[in-house]
Amino acid sequence: MKKCIFWVAALALAAVSCGPGTSTRDDRMTVTVTIPPFAWFVEQIGGDDFKVNVLLPPGADHHIWEPLPAQISSLSGSAAFIMNGQLSFEHAWMDRFRQVNPDMKVLDLSGNIEMIGHEDIEDGGEDREGHGHAEGVGEDGHAHGGPDPHYWMSPVAARIMARDVRDFLAEINPASAEKYDANLSAVSRKIAEVDSTVRAALGDDPHRTVLIYHPALAYMGRDYGFEQVSFEDEGKSPSPARMKELIDVAREKGIKIIFIQAEYDVRNAQSLSRETGARLVVINPMNPEWPEAVIEVAKALGNSQ
Repeated sequence: MKKCIFWVAALALAAVSCGPGTSTRDDRMTVTVTIPPFAWFVEQIGGDDFKVNVLLPPGADHHIWEPLPAQISSLSGSAAFIMNGQLSFEHAWMDRFRQVNPDMKVLDLSGNIEMIGHEDIEDGGEDREGHGHAEGVGEDGHAHGGPDPHYWMSPVAARIMARDVRDFLAEINPASAEKYDANLSAVSRKIAEVDSTVRAALGDDPHRTVLIYHPALAYMGRDYGFEQVSFEDEGKSPSPARMKELIDVAREKGIKIIFIQAEYDVRNAQSLSRETGARLVVINPMNPEWPEAVIEVAKALGNSQ
């Protein structure tokens, strides 16, 4: 008798749980983005209208990452795909992505950005990543001679990205275009706040030089007036000769800060910090909370005066 009462109660609870007011079915369109920072723009502008699928997992190095079969298959349910446009894994796998979902609309966020070539990212134009200028993909996962892909780290570029995301979402869901306009205005205010934080941190005389393992701050440096010097060597840890050169550069230029991305080995950066007295700061350009990624750099720059 007790068992019978138990099962009646369980069935009643299941009926209530599956009622129309508590359905867990999610009919929203899915938008896939290639890297975590892009998710912030879709979520802020699209609100709750879309599910966001991020291809690159947390902590993964986008220079060497390859998608798993399940991640490729997940694209079959995406209405749209937002890509950086300058990352090697995107180009290497894009044909396969389109085979899985030929009807998926695609936005290349680099399309309206004033791009920086790899030959422009180093002091004096010297290419310390070992890129050269021939076509093809290098050990660091960027295209040789191709543009630097790290534009999202600059609020100046972020304004352009936000407008492009708004237009793209309105195209795939035109019924909510006015909502996306309003959300874009809110996002633009947030970007303006980040912009002000960067400018305040750099002060009246922003011209300074920082060391960074992988050169992810070229656009931010161009737009806000500072220079980065990368200390990776052909996509790998620097050689002893390069380390000595970097120590000399740091002392000559009075470099006070060394950046390294969260996904890289910090030992060489720690060694440079000890030898030069420059402060070591770990940053995360792949932070899915875009404002946090930029503000942590700005605050470090502000403390390096």
